[in-house]
Amino acid sequence: MLFKQWIYRAGFIFMLACGMLAFAIGPAGADDDLKNLDPQALVVAIDNNMWSTTKYVEGRLIVDNGRRERTLEMNTWMEGITKSFSHYKSPPRERGTKMLKIERKLWLYTPQTDRTILIAGHLLRQSMMGSDLSYEDMLEDEKLSEAYIPEIDKVEAFEGVTSLVLDLTAKDPAKTYQSRKVWTDPVRKIVLREQRFAKSGKLLKMIDFKDYRPIGDRLFPRRMVFRDMLKDGTKTTYMFDHIEFDVDIPPKYFSKRILKR
Repeated sequence: MLFKQWIYRAGFIFMLACGMLAFAIGPAGADDDLKNLDPQALVVAIDNNMWSTTKYVEGRLIVDNGRRERTLEMNTWMEGITKSFSHYKSPPRERGTKMLKIERKLWLYTPQTDRTILIAGHLLRQSMMGSDLSYEDMLEDEKLSEAYIPEIDKVEAFEGVTSLVLDLTAKDPAKTYQSRKVWTDPVRKIVLREQRFAKSGKLLKMIDFKDYRPIGDRLFPRRMVFRDMLKDGTKTTYMFDHIEFDVDIPPKYFSKRILKR
């Protein structure tokens, strides 16, 4: 009887050990599968979710400086990655402000001065409308698959999602953000978090992509939360209240004439 009990216990322990081993090997095998993915193909798929030939957005910038919040409402028209026009609707102080990007140039019109200025040089590094974004961020809003070389860093859990973390290295040595780290969901082909670094390796910006929703055949976030890591306790949330892809946009929206009253 004692011998039979010993055999039974030994068999149970062996089965338990096998189960634990299988549990341990399973996730590692899944990690290996993710690490074998083509990072360039993944970044291209992510870009296809975020970008289109043209795009129209009705949105809000919620700027939190750690003491108070203010909200800027604007409409934005975009053509590819090289052209965009934004018209600010509120608050009253910013109503009528317009911003135009064409290629690598950025113009700002303010109704208070009734002047249009070219944002260049050191002005590009300044805060855009008091937010955690700089004017330079507007110029470097582009497809990751075209501007960076991706490499797989690791697989890790991020807010309950098995995330494939990519390291991106800029192709152009003149770029503001010489490297980026992105936490991706390789199943849905989306970015969950992005960190942007200077050439020195210093972390400059962090962006969280939240509340993805289907729009046609793509997934797009309802909001993006920007943090300037050189500031304490600030954040700017970009809310996408309404968005349309591949819409007809008249050429006048990308002409300097639209900046005039």
